[in-house]
Amino acid sequence: MFSKCKNARFEIVEYVRGKTGLLLLWFLLAHLSSAAPIMGIEIQSKTYPLAFHVDLRYYLPTSLYIKCDVKEYNMPFLDFLSKENEPRESRFKELVFAIRNNDLQKCLNMSFRESGMNEEDTQEHHNKVERWISAGRSWCFSDALAGKNLEKLRVVSQFYLGNSGLFVCGADANSSPGSTPFRTKLKFVTTPEGLFSWSVENPDALESLLGETMQQMAVSPAKFVAVQNTKFEYKVPIPDTNDSQHVAYIQFNGVKYDFKIFSDAVSPTNKPVDEIVSFFQKKYLMVAGGYSREGLAAFYTDESCKKYLDWLKEGTSKRPEYLDWYFQDMATRERTIRFVVNADPLYIVLFQVKGHTPLFHQFIVRDPKDGKLKLTNFNCSGFLDDLFNNQKFLGSLSEYIGIK
Repeated sequence: MFSKCKNARFEIVEYVRGKTGLLLLWFLLAHLSSAAPIMGIEIQSKTYPLAFHVDLRYYLPTSLYIKCDVKEYNMPFLDFLSKENEPRESRFKELVFAIRNNDLQKCLNMSFRESGMNEEDTQEHHNKVERWISAGRSWCFSDALAGKNLEKLRVVSQFYLGNSGLFVCGADANSSPGSTPFRTKLKFVTTPEGLFSWSVENPDALESLLGETMQQMAVSPAKFVAVQNTKFEYKVPIPDTNDSQHVAYIQFNGVKYDFKIFSDAVSPTNKPVDEIVSFFQKKYLMVAGGYSREGLAAFYTDESCKKYLDWLKEGTSKRPEYLDWYFQDMATRERTIRFVVNADPLYIVLFQVKGHTPLFHQFIVRDPKDGKLKLTNFNCSGFLDDLFNNQKFLGSLSEYIGIK
């Protein structure tokens, strides 16, 4: 083990020798010359509260959680260099230096490429790597944010998601006025040969949700706190992680229903989310009862209210036939609520529309301004939408909550 660690350190030093200033090289030599291996951070299983992006304008902490395996480093990058030396961690270090030093060939060699790519796909991959390097050098790994010798850069964590590793790094608030903490992500996938390659593809919903949450934990640490040993009624494995030893889960509480909007009435029970069902039903009953289309704007959060009224105005002038069909469908086609996720102050209504088998979803929040329930994210889509629109996830979700 020691010889492998020592060789990895030597390779990094040799690479940096010709690429960086003497100050950083001195630091590396001083910190990587330990005569004995250093025990690194251990993998733990932790549960993180998801940050919900209301109208893509502000974030709310929720009681919807991601449970996954993680190493929480929370250390300066320059300390990380000598203390964490697992193979994937060493690859992460190499990539940071390669991006910082604008080493396109090194980044290309470290990036993951599908076998059998044609010339056009190969060129597009090349362009993605170039764009990533340019963005990284001008933002997250720039002198201004990361420091001239990366002394401001912090390695926050590594999430083990199936066979992939998602590193989160960034910098805390600088001394400059108005500065805020930032976080960015670097993902490594395991190749069929067992190697760790950098992925430059767009992040999936799970990675994006974790990235959002880690950013909010940096900005508002008191609001977003990881929990341990908390029990939830439901724990749904996330697709593409459940065929490995590092399965990631969505954890939540909620209530199963078989509630028809136009046929059933909410009876007083002990279910904690009957208020949500009643609110959701009210919108459709008001449409069916001839309530004004403009009046429905009151059901929405502020930004969604504006978007709804703008959409209504544009549709009235340009697509009146579509609007007539849209509201007629709302007033007559049965919706059946199958489940309500209770992630207070976020609630997710899962329902089916007559004539369609897939589950649809609607986000409802308890507005922090007045404590009232409101529909949100009208005509916009966030990373949580991406997850609940994923057919693999919906299939897994339906199985675990018992929806046929």
